[in-house]
Amino acid sequence: MEETKQQDVKIFNQSFIQIFMINFFVMLSFYSLTVVIGPYAVNQLGESQSVAGLLVGITVIGSLVARLLSGFIMQKLKTKSILFLGAAILLLSLISYVFAKELSLLVGMRFIQGLAIGLISTVTNTVVVLVIPVERKGEGISYFSLSTVIATALGPFIALLLVNAIGYRLFFILASLIGVFVLMAIFFVHEKVVNLPKKAQHQAISLKHFIEPKAVPLAVVMLIATISYSAIQSNLTFFMSEQHMASYASFFFLIYAASIFISRPFTGVLSDRKNENFVTYPCLILLIVGFILLSQVSGPFIFIISAIFIGLGFGNLQSSIQSTIVKNAALDRVGVSTSTYFILFDLAFGVGPVLLGIIAPMIGFKALFELMSIVGVVALILYYLVHGRHVSKTL
Repeated sequence: MEETKQQDVKIFNQSFIQIFMINFFVMLSFYSLTVVIGPYAVNQLGESQSVAGLLVGITVIGSLVARLLSGFIMQKLKTKSILFLGAAILLLSLISYVFAKELSLLVGMRFIQGLAIGLISTVTNTVVVLVIPVERKGEGISYFSLSTVIATALGPFIALLLVNAIGYRLFFILASLIGVFVLMAIFFVHEKVVNLPKKAQHQAISLKHFIEPKAVPLAVVMLIATISYSAIQSNLTFFMSEQHMASYASFFFLIYAASIFISRPFTGVLSDRKNENFVTYPCLILLIVGFILLSQVSGPFIFIISAIFIGLGFGNLQSSIQSTIVKNAALDRVGVSTSTYFILFDLAFGVGPVLLGIIAPMIGFKALFELMSIVGVVALILYYLVHGRHVSKTL
């Protein structure tokens, strides 16, 4: 009877779908242009590989800056106004790609795009909590995070396909349409539904306006786990080439995304009906085993299994940690708590490739992925210490 009643409470209401689509298009703009901008800089502008890496990383830095400010901004402005501001900035940055011929313009444009992406995605990931039934919050956040997962898979695939078919300039023109879609979608959002409660004004500005201290321990767990995953984004292609399996590298992300897409609804339900430990511990273990398998890859079978394990592990860990942080936050601190989570998440993707880029030449790619399994163990132990052991006491 309770299960039937729970199913009657709709997650996929109109507001949820609208916010889902906004986040999807924003992340699609990020992932599609991320895989294209490096080759564009090298092949069309004659820049070096290091410059190409800068162009990829500068967007993450812009996103990080926006996330630092977004919690404070959400306390000052109406949600829909922030979304319109972010969408306008995003559209201008996307249009600028068509005219960017100089490196300095491209760097600035990429940074501005990062600001827009960080601002909009933090807001969407925050306000979606308001339109998800309380008793299905974990499940709802799991479904919502699929907007990013789908963009992760479709963005690079479509972008590379289009660039090969129509060239960079036409691709940039088509990519600018994403900004138009985002702007149009925001018009249909019901303002009253997504407005966050505000605390009393005229408070002295402090660190708590930007960071939620209660969210930091779990966000640090996510940071450590994300550093391990960043090794895949920055070094997988090189490692697979070393193993004479370069043609398999692009399939990793499709398998990764498919694993998340299939499993995400079940992990969300499990978290709601049991508790977050039933999801987070298995995810961290799967991540660890996935890296062990990947480090030992010698053929397609182990490669596929490692991609599945890492997809199930890291992919579902993101939504589990995020939903746990949100569930533990006061309603008027949901925005800052979500921002705190994404600040450390983005920081890992910004710092991780740099640190691992220094370590990889010293120890080799095989040893690097073995090391990432140890990093996963550190995240597992830390989760137990800062949160997991306390949850078990409340069962």
